[in-house]
Amino acid sequence: MDKRIITIGRQFGSGGREIGQKLAKALDIAYYDKELLLVAAKESGLSTHFLESQDEKRMSSLLFSLVMGQPNMVLSSFGGTTVEMLASQAQRDAVLRVAEEGSCVIVGRAADYILEGRPGLVKVFITADESCRIARVAARDQLSEKDAGDKIRRMDRSRKSYYDFYTSRQWGEAANYDLCLNATRLGIDGAVELILRYLDQLAQ
Repeated sequence: MDKRIITIGRQFGSGGREIGQKLAKALDIAYYDKELLLVAAKESGLSTHFLESQDEKRMSSLLFSLVMGQPNMVLSSFGGTTVEMLASQAQRDAVLRVAEEGSCVIVGRAADYILEGRPGLVKVFITADESCRIARVAARDQLSEKDAGDKIRRMDRSRKSYYDFYTSRQWGEAANYDLCLNATRLGIDGAVELILRYLDQLAQ
């Protein structure tokens, strides 16, 4: 089988992670979501805790420096590169590394942009109706519907800010992807089946 790299962008609470897991299992290939942080930490020497704090977030240099108690902190040994830029580069390198190793499913981290033009790349974006997203997040995270809705909007803003800043594209814009699916219409298993059928069509 030729190498297949499937990237999955997703709205928060849309079921994108579960779709990615089931797709990877069906294809018997590697799956990367939070696992990318472990790869990034190993390769870069940055702590997993720090990478988690930066995961798919665009935090301003000033804000991060204030949080760390060191205003305008930069790493002089890296030519003035901020720690945030270092974290972003570590995740980018991790995406490139796992894609080089073999077929895989990668969730988030602007992987669709990072791997643009790679043979076998299929870019998917998962959305869902807001009511379904709220119900999913409320049940999963044990939140009220109001708090779940607030969390969804906060996480979507964070992902959009991260993606738009590091790619100069628009997060969720259909032109950036090969498939855009509504998991509410299809269900999790239906979305997986449709992606598999699409991959089969490409292979013919």
